[in-house]
Amino acid sequence: MAMGHGDRLSAVDAAFLRMESPNQHMHVGGLFILEPGDGSTFTFDRFQRLVRSRLHLVPRYRQRIAGTPLDLAQPIWVDDPGFDLAYHVRHAALPRPGGMDQLLEYASRILSRQLDRDRPLWELYVVEGLEDGNIGIIGKNHHAMIDGLAGVDILGVLLDTDPESPEELPPAMAWEPHPPPSGVRRAVGAVRELATQPSGLVTRARALVDRPLEVAKRTAAVGSGLTHLATTGLSGGLASKSILNQAPGISRRFAVQQLPLGEVKEVKNAFDATVNDVVLAVCGDMLGRYLRARHESTRGLELRVMVPVSVRTSTDHNNQVAAVLVDLPVDEMDPVARLRAVSRRMGDVKRSHSAVGADFLLNLSGFAPPTIHALGARLAAQTRLFNTVVTNVPGPQFPVYALGARLVGGYPFIPLAATQSLAIGLVSLDGVIHTGFTADYDALPDVSLLPEFLRGSLDDLLVSARALAATSS
Repeated sequence: MAMGHGDRLSAVDAAFLRMESPNQHMHVGGLFILEPGDGSTFTFDRFQRLVRSRLHLVPRYRQRIAGTPLDLAQPIWVDDPGFDLAYHVRHAALPRPGGMDQLLEYASRILSRQLDRDRPLWELYVVEGLEDGNIGIIGKNHHAMIDGLAGVDILGVLLDTDPESPEELPPAMAWEPHPPPSGVRRAVGAVRELATQPSGLVTRARALVDRPLEVAKRTAAVGSGLTHLATTGLSGGLASKSILNQAPGISRRFAVQQLPLGEVKEVKNAFDATVNDVVLAVCGDMLGRYLRARHESTRGLELRVMVPVSVRTSTDHNNQVAAVLVDLPVDEMDPVARLRAVSRRMGDVKRSHSAVGADFLLNLSGFAPPTIHALGARLAAQTRLFNTVVTNVPGPQFPVYALGARLVGGYPFIPLAATQSLAIGLVSLDGVIHTGFTADYDALPDVSLLPEFLRGSLDDLLVSARALAATSS
């Protein structure tokens, strides 16, 4: 495994740390549902032993973040000498029979709490007492540690394709933490690293002294994204004002929905679109229905969504994120016309290569040390570049199990930016698209309306797709 003791955080990962505040959590996660079968031997104790036996496959899970004196360089990952698995893998239960509403309320409370920076940045909660004998797992990881696509890879460490639970679990591999480097060693290493890079300490110092206006302009450009917006052919400037862009508080609400992937593909094939086109179209219609239910006008309204795309390579374990900004029509209109508009706009984005990398938005490499980089990160988070986020991540399209219990639900939890009160995450697993709606607790108390509106939006497109198929046969 390439990740090791003393790895320095990338500029993007460090930005995720600096974005965080009591009201702006920067952990991702989700709610997973397991269905024990006849061959399952799932218990909390066995699950905890399973995690322990596979921790060597994810060494980052036993590492915490250590800063650099004087903030000379980005923080580093160091082994946690006091690592305690019982702190990170916890046991909970709902009063039987616990329904989905009760589970979502409990998950919302867990997902609303920030992770402890003095420990490895992850937690798992095993929740029993659910109706039908199912088991819930609530997981969260800091965004500095893991991105959406990597999350599926990490989940694969605990899941396999065997429906039969193993009788015996392998023993955990021996592990001895490396002592963390002293503050002096971290400072010396940071200076040495900066001085040996092409854009090293001297170059950066000169940039700060000789070109303060250029540095300031670059910081503002990185923070606001105006340079990108001016060159992408979008409508320019900030996104439309919306109730979806209220500043979040400390607490979250969480709602979920399932959509059959086969139905989405039926629409895709009928209208020569992509799965992502269909997802964005139904999300646009859903948001319009929601706004109108709250007596908001949607006449001629378009909402800008950010669609993050992971561009990590198989050998790079840091976040490498690109994003596209797309304006979705949310007015009442023919569902097929909306889908065609979305397909056309996504095609324009792809042809113009107007994806903006997170390193552009967040990284000042070559211009400023982390102190000014931190300013760029906060500006990027506080500018209303978009109304909401829609992530669509592919997962395994076959049954997977943990200790013989089949994964039948996986609903992603997405962090909210400083000007954002709703985020939408979708993950396709075994022929089903699982959707998680993360909302601010106070700004959107009726987020539970969204699952029904999403289902209705897909139903309207299905009616059109099947009508077209009937006339063509």
